[in-house]
Amino acid sequence: MNVEFINDAYTNDGLRLPMIHFESNKKDICVIFIHGMCQTILDNYFATVCGELLSKNNIGFLYEHNRGHSIENDILMKDGSYERCGCMYEIFEDCILDINLAIEKAKELGYKRYILMGHSYGCNKLIYYYYKKHPNILGLVLASAPDMIGLQLLRQSDYKKLINEAKDNIDKGNPTKILSNLIENYMYMSSQTYYNWFKKDSNLDNLPVMDNSDNWFQFESIDVPILTFSGSEETDNYLHLDLLKDKAKNCNNFKYKTINQTNHFYVGKEKEVSFLVLEWINNFR
Repeated sequence: MNVEFINDAYTNDGLRLPMIHFESNKKDICVIFIHGMCQTILDNYFATVCGELLSKNNIGFLYEHNRGHSIENDILMKDGSYERCGCMYEIFEDCILDINLAIEKAKELGYKRYILMGHSYGCNKLIYYYYKKHPNILGLVLASAPDMIGLQLLRQSDYKKLINEAKDNIDKGNPTKILSNLIENYMYMSSQTYYNWFKKDSNLDNLPVMDNSDNWFQFESIDVPILTFSGSEETDNYLHLDLLKDKAKNCNNFKYKTINQTNHFYVGKEKEVSFLVLEWINNFR
């Protein structure tokens, strides 16, 4: 098994996004992994275990560091300058640029067929990406796909105050101004990001599990096979896999599973998750 660090890939708007490549000797299928909110290449141990297993079974695995990694970071630009990025400044729709880059890098590495795999907030990005771009891929793996808007309304008691504060800052020409209160008790967020993510009818609202509204059009656009799973110890927001199956109206191959006795990062069940992904991918070989 060969693992390489890729540090020469730039998005169309000039951001350098590092990647880790678990190489396959057979350049056929590559799984492209999109991490969740504030995560990094060093997080998500289950993804490392998955990459190692797939690589040993002649399936490539490419883990991209997207522009929303960490809470706050400075990313090197192609012109040598730095751009202040991170979760607290991220604009959701920019995920298209990041995912485009990962797919292009997989092609450059010689792979011919692709599977997009997301974890948590990364799933919302993939759903939006598929809706907008309809890429030529084998399927989607959605690991612990969340209702981001529903979670925010549940956890953020001052939601209305913050959304109004964010809108006011934007209207006054201060989109990067940091909001006055913590988001979910652990991070600060810019006005532009909070409003972009959590305003009414935002593009991020593509898995309305908690209110089960009619706003499923992005998810319903998926017409390739889907594998989705969650840990049994996650909150209810992540466990409505049967509802996702019902809403995937154009997907004729939908598999889902609850991983028992584990959490959002599948601690202690990394091998089980990895073999689940491998067995599902084997259907394409």
